[in-house]
Amino acid sequence: MFDRYGREVYRMDHKNKGWDGFYQETELPTGDYWYVIKLRGENDPREFVGHFTLYR
Repeated sequence: MFDRYGREVYRMDHKNKGWDGFYQETELPTGDYWYVIKLRGENDPREFVGHFTLYR
């Protein structure tokens, strides 16, 4: 997951429970964030890109 400046604020894999809205133990502010979902598989190189607004 990335902030508006392209800084990676979270990276998740299948073992994670999910994102808690923090970056380096600091609560991120209200704002727009982007994500990239990369599927893993020999025959499936698809990527999904989207965004959301975090409200506090």
